[in-house]
Amino acid sequence: MSRAYRTELRRSPLRWVFPVLVAVVLLVLFGRGRSWIGVWSQASAAAQIPAFYLGPAMAGAAAWSAAARRRAGVEVGLGAARPSWRIEAVQVAAVLTYGLGAYLVGVLAAIAVTVRDGGPSFWWPGYVLLGAVLITGCAALGHLVGRRTRSLFAVPVVCTLGSLVFLGLVGFVPQGTSPGIGLAVLSGHPGRTVSAWPLIVRAAAALSLVWLAMVAGRQVRTRTDGPEWRRARSFGTAGGVLALAGSLVLWALAGPLVVQRSAPSRPLCTDGVPKICVWPESRRYLPELQEMAGRAAALPAGRFRVPAQFAEDGVDGRPLDGGNGFVLREGETWEAATSMAIATAEATIPLSCRRAGADQWELIAWLTARIAGHGAPVSVHGGPPGVDQEAVGRLVDQPEEAQLAWVNQRLPHGGECA
Repeated sequence: MSRAYRTELRRSPLRWVFPVLVAVVLLVLFGRGRSWIGVWSQASAAAQIPAFYLGPAMAGAAAWSAAARRRAGVEVGLGAARPSWRIEAVQVAAVLTYGLGAYLVGVLAAIAVTVRDGGPSFWWPGYVLLGAVLITGCAALGHLVGRRTRSLFAVPVVCTLGSLVFLGLVGFVPQGTSPGIGLAVLSGHPGRTVSAWPLIVRAAAALSLVWLAMVAGRQVRTRTDGPEWRRARSFGTAGGVLALAGSLVLWALAGPLVVQRSAPSRPLCTDGVPKICVWPESRRYLPELQEMAGRAAALPAGRFRVPAQFAEDGVDGRPLDGGNGFVLREGETWEAATSMAIATAEATIPLSCRRAGADQWELIAWLTARIAGHGAPVSVHGGPPGVDQEAVGRLVDQPEEAQLAWVNQRLPHGGECA
């Protein structure tokens, strides 16, 4: 079988397309943004994203390969003693070798650029394995469809586009009210991780498709088509269908793919007061957060009460997305500054004095800019209602006296509320 496999690799048209596949993987990996570099959880998720495109491509390639064999008249069951499932397996393996090989290049590239700043939390395999499952399942499904047709173009195109549309609609891990079957993720928050059992049942479903792809044609290349071969064909197909059905049932019952991690026993924190604590995977942000903590501590004395500690979402063990911490999105710490500003405003302004007026939103915007050390970055769109972010950004560059005069107009004094 190894000789047949090497022959199939040499004759596969994918050998000419492989450099293009690698180029697409690297383009997707680095073209979407590079904020994930240096954060292992984000790097693993970023390395998995090319699978979203490689999977459909491999579905089309596998369908073309299987259809080409049938169109050329190389029919399983005629004139050979080798079991047909081995022949089918060689074809599927060759397609997967090129697809997973291109995928592996992207994974190694993500590791190479992250290893310097990623720290000891080395690699998160869950997201990468999820991408491999996606590619494997798509390739097997494409071969299964292509084995039943002689169309060299229509069916492979349908397989590719159909897979891409399906994955785009429901392929990702569910977010909020959006549906999803959990075959891909867009980011890797350090407070979340891939759960082992849901990943295993997804892998089982993909491998079941591989088995069905191998037994899709006639079972044995032989001149004798006796009852024993029909029984083997029936048992092989029935076993694959049962395995696929069972894995899909377990898939539905397995629970969410991505789950919250336990709080870190030793989070990384800035020095002094206030203290900002983050997941160990977010160590690359610590120097910038240390500067932000210093600016928060230097807010005008007697006017603001700054909480003693701030934390990245999930570091304190409370539920994620509960508004208990900040999230470092796309390599930007602006949200951390916003979270610190809101908490500082809430600690400073008595509850009876709080209102949803523009003046207090402007105060929070000013606090955010002061803590961040600059106005809103170009990557941040929107902001508090009724607030001119550009004007606030210009304000933080003015002398302290001008800023304090502006603050005094918006900050209640002595517990009195306007």
